[in-house]
Amino acid sequence: MRVAIVGGGIGGLTAAFALQRAGVETTVFEQTPQLLPVGASLQLGPNATRLLADIGLLEQLRAVASRPDAVDLLRWDDGSVLLHAEHGDAAESHFGTPQLDFYRPDLHRALVDSLPPGVLELGARVTGAEQSGDRVTVALEDGRRETFDAVVAADGIRSPLRQLLVGAEEPTFSGTVVYRGVVPRAEAEDLHRDRTNRYWIGPYRHGVSYWIAGGALLALNLGVQRADWSEESWTREVPAAEADAYLEGWDDALRERVRRCGTVLRGGVFVRRAIPHWSFGRITLLGDAAHAMEPFQAQGAAQAVEDAYVLARCVAKAADDVEEAFRRYEQIRLDRAAELQAQARGAGDEFFLEDGPEQIARDERFRRLAESQPFGTRQLVWEHDVRAALS
Repeated sequence: MRVAIVGGGIGGLTAAFALQRAGVETTVFEQTPQLLPVGASLQLGPNATRLLADIGLLEQLRAVASRPDAVDLLRWDDGSVLLHAEHGDAAESHFGTPQLDFYRPDLHRALVDSLPPGVLELGARVTGAEQSGDRVTVALEDGRRETFDAVVAADGIRSPLRQLLVGAEEPTFSGTVVYRGVVPRAEAEDLHRDRTNRYWIGPYRHGVSYWIAGGALLALNLGVQRADWSEESWTREVPAAEADAYLEGWDDALRERVRRCGTVLRGGVFVRRAIPHWSFGRITLLGDAAHAMEPFQAQGAAQAVEDAYVLARCVAKAADDVEEAFRRYEQIRLDRAAELQAQARGAGDEFFLEDGPEQIARDERFRRLAESQPFGTRQLVWEHDVRAALS
């Protein structure tokens, strides 16, 4: 069994590791010629980390991550606490594994290092894939043609393979622009002395700050609706003053975090519509290629991990029938991912409310939430264990 994975991001690398562990020979084709430190911060909730533990990756990833002690939702203008949720040991005991917060390049490098030599091919741009009988031939830009038993398209929101399978379609701009930055600990410790993740919510803005890289960096993410600009990008760098200009009247604790970033990465948040199928014979979609979503449930990377885990388990169970394995993978994952896409969109709408009756009702719900969900707004998302669907 030989499987090609197109795309060496978080989902593609996790899928490669899980498949290799299941005894499946994998090759990851990544178009970038070298590994660069791209991106800022991301989170993996317990719904993902318990799967990483199951395949033997958690401890090496924990070594480059930060674990929060608590999460606070704060009012936009004065920083008053709307919801406090304890995390730390209590949450890890409840869920079985922790929420972990990462500097994305650290997570990416740890996943790369987990793979055997030769699995990841850099500078390998896939231009097409053609099925014939029980094989799939992958065409590469350098003229090579390689044959595999199956192909996994983990090639991102603008996946060329998705377009090949379901037709040309541009991703949709969500209406939100996100600014992402980091501040070294020595320059941020006076601002953020504890290990509480803080979320400021208010009219058309949403700010987040938490420790990453084992506490060496303070992450800052700012979501802006009704922004003056939108373009999908992981690498567009702009002065932090551009982001701060959207925060007039906001809590100065958030604004000072933005300012101390100096420069930030700016990118429009784009999404993909849900589609009725991910699997097409011996080719299937994974991660953002299948279900790119908004970031307000911090589930983009986590859902790619769920995809990777389920895919590997399905292939291992039905290795003699790849098409059936891919159908089973799709059956388990499709509705779950679509549900998280909708929840992420709904969470964004709730966070961005203007002051008024809806905002007052929301804040009251947050104040009562600890009675039923002591670990916060994402508790039900994190409690979901995709392994139950595989039994």
